[in-house]
Amino acid sequence: MNLIPASWKIQWDVWEVQMLVLLSLTLQIILFVFGKRRKNISSQWINVIVWLAYIMADWVATVALGKLSRTLNNIPNPNNALQALWAPLLLLHLGGPDTITAYSLNDNQLWIRHFLGMGVQAIVAIYVIVMSWRHFWFSFMLIPAFVAGIIKYGERTWALKLACYDESKSIVPFYDLRVPDGLAKKTRCEIVLIMAHKLVMEFKDYVENYDIRRSSFKLRYAKNFQDVINLDVYKYFENVLEVEMGLMYDLLYTKAPITFSKRGCIFRSISFMCTVSVLVGLFRLIAKWHKQHYSMVDIAITGVLLVGALALEIYAVILLIFSDWTMIWLIKCGSGKWAIRLWQKFPWFFEKKKWSKKMGQIDLLKKEDKHKKWSRIVGRLGIQDKFYRYMRTTSVCIHPRLYPMIVQFICSAAATDNLIDFGWLEGVIGSTPFHELVFIMHIITDLCHRYDDTSKSESDLESVACTSENSENSANSRGHDDDKETCKTLSNYMMYLLLTCRWLLPVVVSDSQLILVMNDVKLFSRYINEQVTGRRMFPMDMRRITELAVTRDEEGRKMEKIEETSVLLQAIFSDLIDEGNMEVKWEKLKNVWLAMLCYAAISGPKNYHLQQLREGGELLNLVWFLIPQSHIFDIVNTFRLNSFFNQCFQSMPHV
Repeated sequence: MNLIPASWKIQWDVWEVQMLVLLSLTLQIILFVFGKRRKNISSQWINVIVWLAYIMADWVATVALGKLSRTLNNIPNPNNALQALWAPLLLLHLGGPDTITAYSLNDNQLWIRHFLGMGVQAIVAIYVIVMSWRHFWFSFMLIPAFVAGIIKYGERTWALKLACYDESKSIVPFYDLRVPDGLAKKTRCEIVLIMAHKLVMEFKDYVENYDIRRSSFKLRYAKNFQDVINLDVYKYFENVLEVEMGLMYDLLYTKAPITFSKRGCIFRSISFMCTVSVLVGLFRLIAKWHKQHYSMVDIAITGVLLVGALALEIYAVILLIFSDWTMIWLIKCGSGKWAIRLWQKFPWFFEKKKWSKKMGQIDLLKKEDKHKKWSRIVGRLGIQDKFYRYMRTTSVCIHPRLYPMIVQFICSAAATDNLIDFGWLEGVIGSTPFHELVFIMHIITDLCHRYDDTSKSESDLESVACTSENSENSANSRGHDDDKETCKTLSNYMMYLLLTCRWLLPVVVSDSQLILVMNDVKLFSRYINEQVTGRRMFPMDMRRITELAVTRDEEGRKMEKIEETSVLLQAIFSDLIDEGNMEVKWEKLKNVWLAMLCYAAISGPKNYHLQQLREGGELLNLVWFLIPQSHIFDIVNTFRLNSFFNQCFQSMPHV
């Protein structure tokens, strides 16, 4: 018994090539639209869509070419000349859109496979052309179509090779151009673009030996930049780093190294003119079309393929015109005023964000929502831990005050080894593995946050009758609130990185170990919510909760990690609430989280930072870009900074 009816099989045999060709065009449109959006949008759904389209695009085009060669060889038909045109158009699809050449960095390493694949597919396309050749003028349209397809496929392979092997910085467009009139008369926008372009040229080579202990990253003419930016260095540098991250993404994951080169422009023009000539030939064929010769469906499909290819090409050119690379080229050619005019006249075409500017958040001690129905399903599938992380994950926009806090902390840390006061946390930082330190500080921050909130609410009730408030106390309160929210945000962010992106961190820990600790913290959180609700937490509450967590468990097992750190948690929490001055308490906690953030940035695997650019980027990536480049503008001394972090985290090896 056949599951598929015979009539369906017959229809599939008749229409399979047409459906595969249209599916290939659809996948190209999806890649074009969503391939660029992943640069500045952090979304799992976009990543999944792009991944599926990227995997399927090459496979569908290759299968369609094979089916087409078999169909044209076995079935002589007047439509052969028309369907043979689909073969070079499929080569054009295999070349992919400008917005994405590689899904990940590993794809750049496979450029040889793409090169060999291009050779094989070109032979198949030539075979299709030869087998379908007729003594008819339209057959000559196959030649420009083939040229356009080979050029597009070659562009992709060339871009992959350049991203893998960069010789003499040739991957960076306009690397040999210089600013004609210096920077003295340039606007802020022009200076930011020029600085970002200079930095990305030098930093790309430095990435191979990323180490802030070495002075291998240098930039010529840095003094010229210092003379221009003066006291506004921090804000300038933030904008420069964001533009640099965007440029680095373009170099690694798009055709930017090709499209902004002289040879790339020549090849693009040839490809465009070839496609236009084929479309004109199709229009002429339609004008002289006779029903007995050509299928209306095949003509419509051919028209859709050609119009779709030209539409994608035209829109790609529009995006190129309004890209940062074009602005850099105009500035370096002495036409910076045109760049400013373009930006002022068409602001909606320019990217307002160079990366996502969001921070993932996971709060393990937040009261757990009930998802009983889903919990049973995922429990049977064995993915309850991943489901728990997914349901706990949220995101927040990065607060404008956070970046100045990071820069000020780095400056203070590099200025002197003893300026940053960690107080009672110095021993904890220097003797605890990084992943355990994240869990401990996450618990401590949450407990302090709870204690501070209940204390504040009680004090507000006591002073409800007071209407006069000192302005100085109000300012101190705002600073205290900023530090408190910064600590909470960084705490949830580091927990998010540890549980979902631990490859970015300097940790060597298995997923099972993380799950064990995470489950202990979840139970510990439940005990906190059971014991303390709506009132201030005291040291005796902390002691009772830790004792309860160590001795009680639904499954009868001891919470080993909580038992190991219970005394430490009690001591730290007691010292915190005995501190008296809440501003000092939150200042110390903020310093700890900022130190952990910076240490994680400079000690984690470097390739994963570049990998993360394709998912919208992370704050950790921005810090990774910031630290080694900051000494160029005399922001910090990176030698002292490295010494400071090594002293803080002596027991944590570099990865």
